[in-house]
Amino acid sequence: MKRDRLLPSRQREQGKRLFHWVKRNPQIGLSVGLFVVGGIAVPFLPTLAGASFGAGASLLGAWIKEFHDRSSEKEKREKSQADAKEYLAPELYRTIERLLYIHDRAVPNFIGASTESDIKPNDLKEDFIPFWPVLYPNAQQFRDLPGEEAVALVSFYDSLHALGDFVKDWWGREGQLPVNIFNMILHSTERSLRLAQVCVDKFALDKRFPPAYEAHSPISERIKGSLKSAENARAHHIARFEAKAAKNEG
Repeated sequence: MKRDRLLPSRQREQGKRLFHWVKRNPQIGLSVGLFVVGGIAVPFLPTLAGASFGAGASLLGAWIKEFHDRSSEKEKREKSQADAKEYLAPELYRTIERLLYIHDRAVPNFIGASTESDIKPNDLKEDFIPFWPVLYPNAQQFRDLPGEEAVALVSFYDSLHALGDFVKDWWGREGQLPVNIFNMILHSTERSLRLAQVCVDKFALDKRFPPAYEAHSPISERIKGSLKSAENARAHHIARFEAKAAKNEG
């Protein structure tokens, strides 16, 4: 009984799909209609039958040509999109590698400032400036990207400018505590790394750029590890701050 109840639903679904397909390909419906008319008219009106068959064949031929043109255009577009991702991937990978380096240097600087350690990392302002893309956004290949990949690239590269502007404006500014500066650099790089992770997935960077050595992790795993280390550093900083505040109150 249950199967019998499902049959009308399936038939309606199949009918809807057929209707939408014919709607997208009206030449087929007209062609079939003309062939039917021609078949009916053969015994009675041979001239009408011949005209119907001829018109039906013309419409069918036009649909076949349009179908092949659409298929060819789709294949061409898909190839252009694949080529664009292949072309832009190395530059994207390079900028993410630089971002990981910046984040990995910001963590010990933040820890050193948080613990008020006498041992200071010897990083310079220039060590926290991202690499800028050269091909984006003027290369034709960027215009060939699928929409989601293009949006991911725009969001990621825009975030790098926000990071670079902060470093240039705030590094060594009088009255600003180093712990606050490096905390903000961490927040900026983490935002960029999360946007980078989207690009890693969209551009299949793990597959395109596998680790050089078996013991090394792919770039997606390195991003996760870097974010985790910053999370731990910030948790310890908050714990130290709260312990210090409680001691001062006591």
